[in-house]
Amino acid sequence: ERKQIRRDMAIYRPQRHPLPLVSQMLVSDIDNTLLGDRAALRRFLATLRATPSNLGFGIATGRTLESTLKILKEWGVPLPDVLITAVGSEINYGLELRPDIRWQNLIKYSWRRDAVEEALREVPGLILQSPENQREFKLSYNVDPEALPPISKIRALLREQKLSANLIYSRQAYLDILPLRASKGRAIRYLAYKWGLPLRAFLVAGDSGNDHEMLIGDTLGVVVANHSPELASLRGDEQIYFANARYADGITEGMAHYAFGISTL
Repeated sequence: ERKQIRRDMAIYRPQRHPLPLVSQMLVSDIDNTLLGDRAALRRFLATLRATPSNLGFGIATGRTLESTLKILKEWGVPLPDVLITAVGSEINYGLELRPDIRWQNLIKYSWRRDAVEEALREVPGLILQSPENQREFKLSYNVDPEALPPISKIRALLREQKLSANLIYSRQAYLDILPLRASKGRAIRYLAYKWGLPLRAFLVAGDSGNDHEMLIGDTLGVVVANHSPELASLRGDEQIYFANARYADGITEGMAHYAFGISTL
């Protein structure tokens, strides 16, 4: 899987535009990782404020950009430097929320959204999510796990119709279908190329299946204690730390484990 990510990204050799002054990046999932416990979040934000200016902060979430901005505001989280939203299919930067057009141009290769939706119309156990959760590069379903065929069979169905897509199944409740080159992990790898940073300059934090590929992408990783069972298979990976603390306290624990944000790379 890691080799496939490297092959996918080898086609992209951008002119590098470093994020000013940043030599490390902390990237966290939102729901049940960054958010979920207000006291833990306050402690994490205090830790983040105390880190050197060379540490950047980003989020990577399945939420849409609009939903992300709304919930971060509700929880009092300052706007991150980078927002990777819609399960990695969109990247925006800074206070101006500048979209990364190059990323969009990269992932749209072989993406036939309408054809994918039509191919899945009769698959049992898939319920199309509401329009506000659908994006140009993301097709999202709620799932009835009792009725849903194995994900491998859904992949095979799409392949039979010569449709390229990346299927991300999480919490036995959601299925997101993206372009083949899109995901949280691939978005982070793209940023590493773009800014000229080593992957170990990124610490990523998550809790569920849609974080799996992000956590195995040669970055440093932390899984919070309240993670879903689908991440249990990652235990033992030397670059993934399983925190004892829950929610944002788990991110803080992971930062301490790696001494991340303390020394420059």
